[in-house]
Amino acid sequence: MQDVFVDRLMNISVLQGVARLDFARVDSVDEKEKQINLSPSYRVAMPIDALESLLEQSTNALQVLKGQKNKN
Repeated sequence: MQDVFVDRLMNISVLQGVARLDFARVDSVDEKEKQINLSPSYRVAMPIDALESLLEQSTNALQVLKGQKNKN
């Protein structure tokens, strides 16, 4: 298995039953303007049912993180 690091999810599009998740990386940070410059990094394509599973797992992980944050 290959690990890939990305900084942001930029877009999700769905066409003909396939979801495409476009990710980006941070190229630079403008401290004065408080802006980041992003460029495309990777695209992951998956069937709609896999996207649904991803969203459910992400929601569960978010709930766990919120619970941990509230304990601190």
